[in-house]
Amino acid sequence: MKRVWILLLFITTLLLAPLTPARAETLITLAKPASQLADGRFINNDLALSIRSGGELDKVLSARYPRLRSWLIDPALLDEVSALSDGYVYVDSEGNDVEVGEFPAATDWLNLLRFISRNDRVVALTYGGPSLSYLKGAAPGELALYNQLSALRLEEALGRPVITPDTNAVSKSPQLVAKNSYTALRKKMRVLNSLVTTVDVETLRLGLATTLNPELSKESAVLLARSYEKEVERFEKRLRVSTGSYTITAAKYQLPVTIINDFDQLISVDLTITTTNSRVLVTQVPRITIGARSQIQIKVPIEVIASGDTALRLQLRTPKGSAIGQMERIPLRLAVISPITTWFTTGMAIILLLAAVVQSVRRVKRRKQHE
Repeated sequence: MKRVWILLLFITTLLLAPLTPARAETLITLAKPASQLADGRFINNDLALSIRSGGELDKVLSARYPRLRSWLIDPALLDEVSALSDGYVYVDSEGNDVEVGEFPAATDWLNLLRFISRNDRVVALTYGGPSLSYLKGAAPGELALYNQLSALRLEEALGRPVITPDTNAVSKSPQLVAKNSYTALRKKMRVLNSLVTTVDVETLRLGLATTLNPELSKESAVLLARSYEKEVERFEKRLRVSTGSYTITAAKYQLPVTIINDFDQLISVDLTITTTNSRVLVTQVPRITIGARSQIQIKVPIEVIASGDTALRLQLRTPKGSAIGQMERIPLRLAVISPITTWFTTGMAIILLLAAVVQSVRRVKRRKQHE
């Protein structure tokens, strides 16, 4: 009889179990539009205020949640909070830079996040919260890179494995100024990153994603896009040709050209050289390798065809042929008589000399005839 009751109890438990509602998983999102410009300054002081006691982001970590929870975290937000810890600069309402010293609240907030999420499921959001819909159409390759780097950055920040971003979400379109700026900047950074793989170059390339956040105000989008335009240009100039002007007085000359590498990595590049006119011929130089944080001087063989003014156009390129940065010009003043000119002048002199000799002989003959 006892066995019958136990069996009935077991069957009843199985029948009622599906009717017991499962606890829903709580999703906690940590994401905000970027507020840090490419040069490191902050657009305002809102982020710092939000992690102080009673602030928006402080309340997210202070709230009580069920044990079954998952976190959706934008690694760009953690990077910005981390940037606050050792001191930061923000732009006030009048456009002035305000410097703030060490900010321990940032370190405390990050440590608390690591602690309370240590046993939870954590999913990385795409860095900076860009419009996924826009990137899928305009730059799917960049989106894949952003997602890969986003997971790695979040794992580094939290010190634990995370889940890669979900790219199936539909989002609004970013500000027009951001789209117009992004197209050119991503191409430049892709070329530069194919040549230089240092962390700062990777970070700048990843940071472009923050400009495409649909939640950015138009004013913030303009400030962010303009800051990245300046920063990309500054990075391109870290690999450059040192220009000058020269006066050439020899028919054949080895023109010294200095190439500077301010990156923390050895770099191999090609240098293509063209002229603005046919007064000079230029021999192309072989591939150039420059050490990290150094410069190298090469000799460009040139041959002068005619005197006058001309210029060399010099363009650095990757080994695959992509242009790096802007084309540079080196003005040349050619003050030399070329071999062709010399031959022509010598020939004319000989002709004039022979003519003078003939004329003199004729005069002598005439005088003799008159005598």
